[in-house]
Amino acid sequence: MKFAILTDIHLGPEGHYKGVLRKMNNNVKPEFVVILGDLVEDDNKVNDRNNIDYIIKLLIKLKCPVHYVAGNHDLQNISEEELIKLFKQESLYYSFDKNEFHIIVLYTKAIKHKNVFISEEQISWLKNDLEKTNKKTIIFSHHSLADQDLTGNPWFEGKPEYCLVTNRKIIRNIISTSKKVIAVFNSHLHWDRQDIHNNIPYFTIQSLTENEDDKGLASETHAVVNIVGDNIGVEIKGNYSKKFLHKK
Repeated sequence: MKFAILTDIHLGPEGHYKGVLRKMNNNVKPEFVVILGDLVEDDNKVNDRNNIDYIIKLLIKLKCPVHYVAGNHDLQNISEEELIKLFKQESLYYSFDKNEFHIIVLYTKAIKHKNVFISEEQISWLKNDLEKTNKKTIIFSHHSLADQDLTGNPWFEGKPEYCLVTNRKIIRNIISTSKKVIAVFNSHLHWDRQDIHNNIPYFTIQSLTENEDDKGLASETHAVVNIVGDNIGVEIKGNYSKKFLHKK
């Protein structure tokens, strides 16, 4: 299976979107695309709603299904109910099947951009959802469920409360004991990383518009994920390319 990830758009110059969308349609040709949150840099209620709507209409140009994850900036001025309507979803956390895989999208809730958590209601839903599937499962969230070393991160070094899910150990225990989850993806930290917990890879994907190392060049990052058998390959495309490979 092949899918692609875009994240942390923060509504930068349109040219970055168009170039990446064109590459996906003509070269990557993914089965689906996941937008891992922070479509906008929060401004005010009206502008945020209009900007999210603009990006969603732009992403319709992708020739495959697009699935959305809620980010903390998306919800700074817009209610959960409004964002659900903009995303045209029934909830901010949900699941679906794609071929032989089960896909889970989690909603990591932040209070004023920090103290991130997953609600008890959603934890119960996650347990039940994993129990009901017999398929290999992939999980997406905006904030990290891994115990990341934040040393050197330009935004979050020394600030785990702003980027790591506070009850992540509980979630990881559910993930590992299910014996169904093969990979977890998140964004938010504006860097690319791979962490391993209980032989499960937790991948962090860079922002589309981040300027790495103050080079004055937007990353144009988009990740292409290929899963073949038990091998998970993650190729970070754009101006700061990288590759990750996890073999079970």
